[in-house]
Amino acid sequence: MIDDGDPSLQEPELTEEEKEAERQRELELMEQERQNDPLFQAPHLQEGIPPVTCNFGKADYWDGRYHKNPETFEWYHEYDRIKHIINRYCARDGKVLMLGCGNSRLTEDMYYDGYEEIENLDISRVVIDQMSEKYQDIEGMTWRQSDVCDQPYDDAEYDCAIDKGTMDCVFCADLALKKVRKYVHEMDRVLKHGGSWLIFSHGLPEDRLEHLENEDTSSVEFLSFEVNVHAVPKPLLDPYGVPDLKDPEELYFVYVCTKNPTRSKQKDDKKNRIFQQKQGKKALAKKLREQRQKHAEFGHLAKTPTKDSFGNPRESDRRIKKDPLEELEEEGEGLGLGNGKEGEGEGEGEGEGKEGDGADADEGG
Repeated sequence: MIDDGDPSLQEPELTEEEKEAERQRELELMEQERQNDPLFQAPHLQEGIPPVTCNFGKADYWDGRYHKNPETFEWYHEYDRIKHIINRYCARDGKVLMLGCGNSRLTEDMYYDGYEEIENLDISRVVIDQMSEKYQDIEGMTWRQSDVCDQPYDDAEYDCAIDKGTMDCVFCADLALKKVRKYVHEMDRVLKHGGSWLIFSHGLPEDRLEHLENEDTSSVEFLSFEVNVHAVPKPLLDPYGVPDLKDPEELYFVYVCTKNPTRSKQKDDKKNRIFQQKQGKKALAKKLREQRQKHAEFGHLAKTPTKDSFGNPRESDRRIKKDPLEELEEEGEGLGLGNGKEGEGEGEGEGEGKEGDGADADEGG
């Protein structure tokens, strides 16, 4: 039997120099992992990214993952931790596009916070089937299987779009930079003038901004986005811990790409010139006529929390819900049961009696 209390069997205590050398070795190993893994997460932070990052750009990986494990996985943060940013840029009565929706609860949480129309897109057929069945009774949510790099939507269809981890996955795909470029240009296409695309990412600004901004109107890479960057602390394992806001390893970044209406119009004019060269003047005139009709009916700008689709300021993007009694009265008026001419024909004495009762009630109150 081994005597654990035998000093000869216990490991000798390390000196301060040896402890420091051990810490340095751990830091060097961590730095090697960080360089080899684009989604590296420091050990004292909560896991906000699934394992096996090398497969994130492959549809069959996600199909297999969701088939084996249909439990909800929330990338980075839950809605409560980021809703102050979403509420600032996305109108509740606008059309929202959820990119790479997965089986996150973000769409559900936003719906119950007043967002009325959310289209959910994901590359995995398995998760789209799962989520469409789960939320089949909610009309405000729709689900579609597609690649964010090749979206099945019309130009200028959405007021706002949200990407929580999807851009990071595209960076893990084969031919990543080519796909990132296609993804960014697709978003520049499907958003309305003034619309915002919110990207929640672990990627540092020096690694992301160059792919989201290009003001050179003569370049085929020209983009109409203006980008603002927000930082959100990563959740810590220690509930009483305080994140180091100066350490980028302890932060997620939110890239808010808003379509500048002036740049957006410049890009549309360029597209129209190319369209005319290919299709002719008559085809372009028809296209522009249809656009004007659509703009006259629905507006030409994205809805935001502070402005409607015609650019008019508003105090709130929440719909004002009517009192149930008011709705019943309106329905009654529509059926001729309200205070119409038939009610006016009743005796004056009866009406006066009712008014008197009301006065007495007021005085008694």
